[in-house]
Amino acid sequence: MADRIYLRHSTDKQTDARQRHALAALLAAGAPVYEDPATSTRQLSLDRVGFTRLLHEAAVGDTIRIADAARLFRSVADILALRPVLIRRGLHLRVESGLLSGIDLASDDPGTKMMVSVLAAVLEFQRAMISENTREGVAAAEAAGKTLGRPAALSVAAGQAGPRADRAWLRSACRVNGGPGGAVCA
Repeated sequence: MADRIYLRHSTDKQTDARQRHALAALLAAGAPVYEDPATSTRQLSLDRVGFTRLLHEAAVGDTIRIADAARLFRSVADILALRPVLIRRGLHLRVESGLLSGIDLASDDPGTKMMVSVLAAVLEFQRAMISENTREGVAAAEAAGKTLGRPAALSVAAGQAGPRADRAWLRSACRVNGGPGGAVCA
């Protein structure tokens, strides 16, 4: 009966530092770590590469440890698909921090089933609110005339000048400095 750690974060800009902090004792004890970095919660946990590997390597009686429930699931559909798999394989699922810490979310009793369903509904609502707030923020920025998206790599003038401007700059640099960065031009 081993502990197995699962880590997930949603974007390349996020880290798993908070999760690692919550799971520090297990990490120090050498529990194996399974990760799904930059993975959306819209992808069901059973379809994620890291979590699938964890399931294949886990033995009956092993415990999957997560920092918080939102790292594994954020929808009713996801937890309702996941729980029977965990129960059938004889695995335990424990959240290490927050309100649900210490409770086996894969326990097959009516109270746990009800609690997990309510939790999943709250997490799904939270995800929907984040999406709604993002859409409203984008709409407000557009209404204020802000330019959205990634900044252009070239200025408008440089983009309009095209490659000829680059060649002219290079010829000028060769005459003045012996070449770009002092290099000799042929």
